[in-house]
Amino acid sequence: MLTGYFDESGTASTEQLCIVAGFVGNEAQWNGFIGDWIPALGHHRKNLHMTKLRWNRRYDKIVSDLARLGPIPHRYNLAPVRIGIWHRDFNELMKGKISETFANPYIICAVASVAVVMDEIAAPTDEVMFIFDRQEGRRAKAMEILHQTVFKFAKMDRRVKDIDFRPRHSTVCLDPADYLAFEAREYGIDSTSKKAQAAMPIAIADKGYGGILTREQVEDIANHYIEHGMVPGGVRKMSDQLAGALLKAGWTHSSIAKWKEKVWDAQ
Repeated sequence: MLTGYFDESGTASTEQLCIVAGFVGNEAQWNGFIGDWIPALGHHRKNLHMTKLRWNRRYDKIVSDLARLGPIPHRYNLAPVRIGIWHRDFNELMKGKISETFANPYIICAVASVAVVMDEIAAPTDEVMFIFDRQEGRRAKAMEILHQTVFKFAKMDRRVKDIDFRPRHSTVCLDPADYLAFEAREYGIDSTSKKAQAAMPIAIADKGYGGILTREQVEDIANHYIEHGMVPGGVRKMSDQLAGALLKAGWTHSSIAKWKEKVWDAQ
């Protein structure tokens, strides 16, 4: 079984670029990573949280620490995935046109991350467990929506075992996801900045998956949501294509009806 750990950066509306990123690997790969990562963190630190580093006071030490930590996920061939969307594109093409229940920058990136893993990394016989950083406050609602809708859609692919949410302090496997999401956002906004340069070691890999969504891709996503009635105040409709896919995946007419009433119509 494969497990993907994902975190996010730049989700606030005041930010320029929203990123969801993480790494995917099997149990042996993650165990090897943990064995190297924990000692490399040092005795003074239980987890890595990029935004809490003292960038203005300890830059040289941070550069040294990140240079030591960055190569570790790649040493065990964990697959890096990063998906981004510019808030500008979201605001101009989606905001006010698409129901926020189904579309906000974070959810768009999270959905795309799941799709990339299933389409480009997972083999036909693989099962995949997705673990996202658990959020509190306002973003907790987005997480609940993600679990109710994305997991239900994702179950059209029987390889998806589950989507779970865990606090970052519960596992160091979310650390490189935090690192990669931070790097992707900083580099995307200004590749010459001191933070972007310091975080480069996590991005050095022969192969990565995903990228920042183009404006054309965002527009295509918006049109898809509108086509399915996912508009503010609109009556959402379940297409025959979606219903057929659910039935093909093993859902019954009864289970589709119950989910439609609970999630699709209620949101």
